[in-house]
Amino acid sequence: MAPKTAALVVLGVVSVASPAVEMAATGKVDPFGPFGLADALLSLAPIFWWYHVDKQERSYRAGPLMNVGMVALVIVAMPIYFVRTRGWKHGAISSALALAVFGATLALGELGEWIGAWFR
Repeated sequence: MAPKTAALVVLGVVSVASPAVEMAATGKVDPFGPFGLADALLSLAPIFWWYHVDKQERSYRAGPLMNVGMVALVIVAMPIYFVRTRGWKHGAISSALALAVFGATLALGELGEWIGAWFR
């Protein structure tokens, strides 16, 4: 499996597992509670992994601000990275695909919630 694909699979697993465990343990999912914070922190690792591999594939030398931005403000930094590495047109397309991935993680979170409720 390609590293970027593996990173997306890990992101999907975190998106399902975190709400499933929270729902099974507490009976509810609170996006701003301790489990939500853990989910957000765990999700950053595969996102940064994907970014790091993509950056190497494109021979892009990112500065420290871009690297920190991918961890601290990924919703802002990711589209900037896409435009810088792909140009305006392909950067916009890549940003739209990233939004689709985000939507998929939300759907997987709902699936995880359902699975956790089933185990409860």
